[in-house]
Amino acid sequence: MEKDRKAYQKKLLIRCALWFLAVLIVFSIAYFIPKVSGALKSTYVVHYDNVFVSDKVEAYLVRSENVVYAERSGKPKYLADEGVHVRAPEEVMSVGRRSYTADTPGILSYSVDGYETYFIKDNIQNITRKDVDDMELEPRKTKQQEVKRGDPLFKIVDDKEWYMIFWLSPKDSKHYSEGAFVDVILEEETEIRARIVNIYAQGDENMVVLKTFDYYPDMAKSRTVDVEVVAVDETGLLVEQSSIVTVDGNPGVYVKQLSGDYKFVRVKVLTLVDENAIVASDTFNEMNGELMEQITTIKLYDEVLKNGKSMNKGGEEVEQNS
Repeated sequence: MEKDRKAYQKKLLIRCALWFLAVLIVFSIAYFIPKVSGALKSTYVVHYDNVFVSDKVEAYLVRSENVVYAERSGKPKYLADEGVHVRAPEEVMSVGRRSYTADTPGILSYSVDGYETYFIKDNIQNITRKDVDDMELEPRKTKQQEVKRGDPLFKIVDDKEWYMIFWLSPKDSKHYSEGAFVDVILEEETEIRARIVNIYAQGDENMVVLKTFDYYPDMAKSRTVDVEVVAVDETGLLVEQSSIVTVDGNPGVYVKQLSGDYKFVRVKVLTLVDENAIVASDTFNEMNGELMEQITTIKLYDEVLKNGKSMNKGGEEVEQNS
């Protein structure tokens, strides 16, 4: 009996060992092998989204201004209205028998603030927040019943190109990059297009410099204006930045096919925000030599690999400029 009991226990241990080994093999097949083959790689389905980033700021206007001063005292006679565009040498006003004309074309203004030679293009890099905070920038009218020699009479403001500057924290200014275009909404819902020409680090803030050629009727009146600068307004497909890798110098993502395999598909990044990116959908155009080439890209509801580097061994992530 004792011999039979030991034989039974031995068979039971063998059966348990075989059962454990079978479970281990099944576990390996179900989990380890699919991970190696990519069958259980983490993916997500892309969808459309919009990224809108704007900043409401006080902007300082920088422009080319030519102030004309009275050469003698007398009673003025005004011949042109403020805000009109005058040509050179159009007559603007007279004091006694002395006639005053516009030496350069531009917008006529009968107001000055005394900082016409400070807020100029060549001095932009020297303008600081501390300096402008200490300035009295309220414009004063030059129109009067009698003028004295040396009084400012009027100024002509060049409206072909002008600049706006404002300050942002490094965090808020990360959506701005030199060379990019932004939309600027001014008072009374006037909207202009401007290009970011410089971003200067000044202490714990960055000074953003915009250049525009657009017409703004009140541009010659005030030195400061409250504006909303739209830094980002892009609509496209939302992908995670971790999905984007570079293959042969081209950014793209891996899209899961019906077969279960993954195909590298090129993308055009429209903007980056936080950990995500907005990319073009369906197709985008790019120059190939002297010819414009249409590139097929990802589309709505494509299933994209979350970690692009898991397929692109040694691949390089797309440059993440915000």
